[in-house]
Amino acid sequence: MESRKALTASTRGDVPFDIGIVNVQLINVLTAEIYPADIGIHDGRIALVSPAGQHSINAVQTINGEGLWAAPGFIDGHVHNESTMCTPANWAEVILPMGTTTVCTDPHEIGNVLGLDGVRYMLEASQHLPIRYYLTIPSCVPAVPHLETTGAIFTEKEVTAMRQWPRTIAIAEAMDFVGLANQTGNITPIVETGHKANLPIEGHAPGVEGLLLQTYLAAAGPRSSDHESFSKDNMVEKVRSGMMVYARLSSFGDATEDTANAIRALPDRRMFGFCTDDIMPDQLIQSGHLNHGMGKLIEAGIDPITVYQMASINVAEHYGLRGLGAIAPGWLADIVLLDDLHTVKARHVITHGKLRVQDGKLLDPISEPVPPLLDNTVRLPKLLTIDSFRPSVNGQDTVTVNAINIHNHIDTYIDKITLPTEDGFIRFPLPDGVALAAVCGRHGQNQPPALAAITGYHLNKGAIATTVSHDSHNLTIIGKTPEEMYHVTQVIHSFGGGLAAVKDGQVLGTVPLPISGLMSDLKVTEITEQVNQFNAVLPLLGLPKAFPLTLLTLALPVVPRVRLTDKGIVDIMSQSFIPFA
Repeated sequence: MESRKALTASTRGDVPFDIGIVNVQLINVLTAEIYPADIGIHDGRIALVSPAGQHSINAVQTINGEGLWAAPGFIDGHVHNESTMCTPANWAEVILPMGTTTVCTDPHEIGNVLGLDGVRYMLEASQHLPIRYYLTIPSCVPAVPHLETTGAIFTEKEVTAMRQWPRTIAIAEAMDFVGLANQTGNITPIVETGHKANLPIEGHAPGVEGLLLQTYLAAAGPRSSDHESFSKDNMVEKVRSGMMVYARLSSFGDATEDTANAIRALPDRRMFGFCTDDIMPDQLIQSGHLNHGMGKLIEAGIDPITVYQMASINVAEHYGLRGLGAIAPGWLADIVLLDDLHTVKARHVITHGKLRVQDGKLLDPISEPVPPLLDNTVRLPKLLTIDSFRPSVNGQDTVTVNAINIHNHIDTYIDKITLPTEDGFIRFPLPDGVALAAVCGRHGQNQPPALAAITGYHLNKGAIATTVSHDSHNLTIIGKTPEEMYHVTQVIHSFGGGLAAVKDGQVLGTVPLPISGLMSDLKVTEITEQVNQFNAVLPLLGLPKAFPLTLLTLALPVVPRVRLTDKGIVDIMSQSFIPFA
């Protein structure tokens, strides 16, 4: 009550505003209008929004808004902080000057490594930041328990415990869409726990349509969402079925054109939001955050007001974030002042009623709330040897194997190929166009790595490996010889996880990620430099000079059609295993 008394006193003019913004072009996402306005801010909230010049603006700090546009702070509806490879504090230093003031994060990456301790770390490491940092409770740790092994298992018991933690606002993406639709697996009771708490159930439904979509949404209920739609028709079908569709421009794909077409196909756009999902540090620095995707959607011909609504009020209302998402009296004072409406270029950023970014620069450094977790979490099998990477087979001279063909960065299918054998093993060197993939347990499973032949991947020398391997984050390796694959695992283990590339017994490049094998305590610019140096050596392996995204998703058993987990080759739609040969 004291806060509202002070707020209304400033509205009446009895006390000065903390910040006054005069003669700015207001993007009113509540009415889909843009018009000149004055804004008064006091005690973290908006006290007054009036036509420009209508009232006297007496403020401790006055910002001349002439030539600027005022938009509500941008809200990222679904994102994995860990994918930026940096801590919440270092992430905030980069995204805040880009206009992102609120993030709805799913910390299932670190949850799959460290369980509740990992999620708790992300919560503690994000406290008191100048951005609003909300957690959606991980629902899939692991994504599909009988298909993979992780460092922890979340059931309804763990989800109920996390529900009591501060800043938790939803059940995170229900990735096991087959299990939820069939009402089986761990995901079903977890989703029911969310329904009992009246929480949104965030969705994950790549390629899901027709009766399967209807069944999935019947289980997920109202206030579900999806960020895995890659066609206009699928997006329209989902929105018509009550599912919010996030426009996503991430390191794994750009669906801007299809999203623009879906928006044009529907007269009401309230069910479209914005998210980034996974953005690698180099892309974050080079291209941007939400502002990048917003600008591209405007460039595709979508009305800027619609785009700003998608990045603010639509997401806020989806989550029930009261007071966020618009510029109006009594609402929370998160405001972005833009130089350019169409390219979404931020000049000043205000959060919690305080000026945080001025002329594109962060005014104050953001310190780490808690020390980073730097214990080595890479626990490889005790009996791991070079021979662990030699597939044993039955056959004389040759054998037909079920290879995983990588059609593009993510899409995969089975490709039957013939390989030479010797003494009951696949014979090396492998033919041109064929490599060997391995997923090696690094959570203490103490089991031999699962192996699969790979086609469609352009590695022709050496080996490459990563502990950033969505979402179970076991150690994934692709190589040409058992010796090089073993070598790269030892390199990864030596610095506690990350990425590494080797060739002819030499280490070509590394990206150390000592926080759970997922993140670094370095600044984003420093991590980006490491990533760029790593990318530069990839052509020595025959790979393009680009971040190896294929490696990061090879073990993800919720993306069609075929994956390799620490348990073997998986047929995603049937959730069954495929033999090596």
